[in-house]
Amino acid sequence: MVTSEKAKIAMLKATNKELEEERKFKDEFITMMAHEMKNTLSTITSFSGMLLDERTGKVNESQKTRLLHIHDSAMRLNNLIRDVLDFQKIGLGQVRIEKNHYQLENLCKEATLAMSDTIDLKNITINAHVDSVTIYCDYNRILQVLDNLLNNAIKFSKPHDVITLNAKSDGKSVLFEVIDTGIGIKKKDQPKIFNKFEQLSSGINLQGGSGLGLAISKGLVELHGGKIWFESTFGKGTTFFFTIPNRLSFSSQSH
Repeated sequence: MVTSEKAKIAMLKATNKELEEERKFKDEFITMMAHEMKNTLSTITSFSGMLLDERTGKVNESQKTRLLHIHDSAMRLNNLIRDVLDFQKIGLGQVRIEKNHYQLENLCKEATLAMSDTIDLKNITINAHVDSVTIYCDYNRILQVLDNLLNNAIKFSKPHDVITLNAKSDGKSVLFEVIDTGIGIKKKDQPKIFNKFEQLSSGINLQGGSGLGLAISKGLVELHGGKIWFESTFGKGTTFFFTIPNRLSFSSQSH
């Protein structure tokens, strides 16, 4: 019996080792392929951008329309690849958060400016109310969270709606709020809102292009030591909240 138990344990260890090696191979393969794709897409976006800017000569309207489609498609695919890599890195504990001091107003201004083209297409307005403080965070990662939340708010809003971005400090932390008056989220969908690849019962993707946006946002906020949550009433809109500890926060007037 002892020999039989030892054999079972040995087999389990061998199986676990094989599974671990397969997982590592899969992770390395995904990372390698994603980087190769990003390099190729970088070339596509760079050259299509040059052609659109007419740096190599005039293009007619028909050519410009097709070039714009190529450029936008490449950018969307690039964002999808970024999401897959980020989600994988968060799951493996490989995302590094590099904090520094930044003006909260500058961070929120950049986040809203990045939405300019999208909100213009739907005639949506973003109103921002931001405290004048310095925030201690990884600038690009918090910008990524705001980008995900604002994109979702725009996606589920109606033309001419108003989206509100609030960022308030109590000295210990910064509370962000992204408020929309769009379609809202049904109660039965709410428990799975931060799950990967989820869709609303209406068939609409909860998280944008990759289906990973909110899952990534949750991971990035938690890596900052914060938390993220939401409130929603179907047919009336949704508010996403997240907090970032900001123990080193101080008024910008103290500079």
